Amino acid sequence: MSYRFNTKLRILIKKKLFFLLFISTCSFAQPTTETEVVLKRLNSLDVIPEGLLSKRAIVLYDESLTPKELEETQKAFQQTGIDAVAYLITDHVLAGPDPLKAFTTYLTNRAVEFLIFFEKEKDYSLTFVRYNNTKELVDIDAPSWKQTNSSLTEMLKTIYRFAVSNQKRQNLLVNEYPETEVVLKYFIGRRNETFTSEAKSFKIAVVKWGNEKADAELQEILKEYFPVKYELVDAKVEERELGNRGIRTVIRFVHTRGSVAKEILGYDLTQLAKSLSTVYYINGEADVKTIPASTTVYKFYVKNIEYGNIFLGKGWDADITWQDALKNHLQAMRETLLF
Repeated sequence: MSYRFNTKLRILIKKKLFFLLFISTCSFAQPTTETEVVLKRLNSLDVIPEGLLSKRAIVLYDESLTPKELEETQKAFQQTGIDAVAYLITDHVLAGPDPLKAFTTYLTNRAVEFLIFFEKEKDYSLTFVRYNNTKELVDIDAPSWKQTNSSLTEMLKTIYRFAVSNQKRQNLLVNEYPETEVVLKYFIGRRNETFTSEAKSFKIAVVKWGNEKADAELQEILKEYFPVKYELVDAKVEERELGNRGIRTVIRFVHTRGSVAKEILGYDLTQLAKSLSTVYYINGEADVKTIPASTTVYKFYVKNIEYGNIFLGKGWDADITWQDALKNHLQAMRETLLF
């Protein structure tokens, strides 16, 4: 009896360990947000960035933060001398190459020198870092200053005490209320819910991920689903240079919550539901599945380099992984343009 009991117990323990390992693996495999990509580049120090009380800053905040919390934060910044000139929702501006380009243009136009990441999970956190004037936003191992607390009020008091005891306040005209009504123009050209025929006649640029494994996957997907002329290009290559090389279009993407992706790309938000219907393909046949609107997805589109026109395709084909989203888009393009 004892032997059988111990054997069953060992089997149960092994099953439980396997289940926990499986769950942790699945969690690890979830897509990383663009915000996490930026924050992982930072080197958190116990030193307030030099110039924080004399230069302009932008706050990038979680949408879960309430207007009341933003107002409390801005009033504390005003008292401290932190000149946060605008507040933007993080996963709207860090959603992909085109939104990021619009954001960095805005930063340049407003002479912003600091980024403040405002997060709210179990605790509140504020991360201060210097903007490096590139589309990467921050340098690798850039020195940053982070404060965390379960109480927003206490965290803001800590920031005030630390800041005024370490730097001279030079920002004297700081807004009392947060400026959240910032409108960024993500695209300069026309929006089309079609595919461009230029993909059949001219070479199209496909931007590499910059990761050996991901780029190998990208090449395999293109070979199987994209029988046209294309050129894999480095992410650092500017569109102007691509145009000089005779390339007319480039495949772009947004990576954010489905509802936000629809907003950025100009879809009719009056039709927005809790779940979004995605067109995907099984053995070359189109089918439909639903993905919660709050889930982070990839949505690909084609952009004309000269005029900035974007071509989204006939249907919503976003998906949870970039591989599936790209396959959906390329198969729909191939089916529509008949190549």
